[in-house]
Amino acid sequence: MQRFVSSHLDLSLVKLKMTLFVSFLLLTLPIISNGLPFSHEKSNSTFRSYDNTFMDKVCGRDTNPGKVPFYASIGLDHPNVHYTMCGGVLIADRWVMTDVFCISYIFGPIRVVLGDQWNNKTIGVEAVHFHPDINSEPSMNNIALLLLKEPVQFSRNIQPICLPEPEEDETFHGRYGKVAGYEKLIPGQEKPTSTNMHINTLPIDRSDDCDEFFKKVVKKNITDSFFCAGYLEGRKDVCFPDRGDPFMVKVRKHWVIAGITLINKSCKKPHALDIYVRVGFHLDWIKRTIEQNNI
Repeated sequence: MQRFVSSHLDLSLVKLKMTLFVSFLLLTLPIISNGLPFSHEKSNSTFRSYDNTFMDKVCGRDTNPGKVPFYASIGLDHPNVHYTMCGGVLIADRWVMTDVFCISYIFGPIRVVLGDQWNNKTIGVEAVHFHPDINSEPSMNNIALLLLKEPVQFSRNIQPICLPEPEEDETFHGRYGKVAGYEKLIPGQEKPTSTNMHINTLPIDRSDDCDEFFKKVVKKNITDSFFCAGYLEGRKDVCFPDRGDPFMVKVRKHWVIAGITLINKSCKKPHALDIYVRVGFHLDWIKRTIEQNNI
């Protein structure tokens, strides 16, 4: 009798353990599956998501060292054309920010390539939105938004970058940021000589040197819609970033888009500073355009 009771208790303990184990699996499997890096589902991260109210997702996250998962390669949507003609940056699942002048020289349908050479996604562009004041002040308002034909699924290789909070980018002066880009296809050039992304770290400069340089190059007084970055001695820079390429600043654990390349020094004709269109100056138009055109 005692042996029967003991066996019965052992069997009950085994059943209890199995029940607890199964319950544990049922509870933890969704957590494990949803906890993969950079899930496209709504994130419960405590990282600040900034003012991307139209994009309820964590933005600007670090991924693999040396990678820029926010970068968008823009070109002609043609089966025989595989070159980057303009640079841009992904700011939401259907929106890419870039430069007006470069987009104006793409005669035909436009495509955007996101990700890297191992894991990428090519998406057509449904609509192009130029800044409404581009004709009155071309340099000042040289910013465009591309609406993709379909939402992109975020992954480790494809991530949106954060927009700055209102007036936040005013605190960037004197800090270091990164500029990134590929060599672009130049009219008359058969193909770019380099297919590697170039990344460099440069200080933001809003001193009198920036004002003087802006007057010399653009022939106008600088306004709050621009900033400069680089070294006065011209001791280092990236040769190729140009035509819509992003200038990014890291705020805590996020990358924030600070500027879009307007004028960048080349390898052949280096100059002291580079000029960028300040994204924070155009925040109202960016958010209004996305909110009005999100389908």
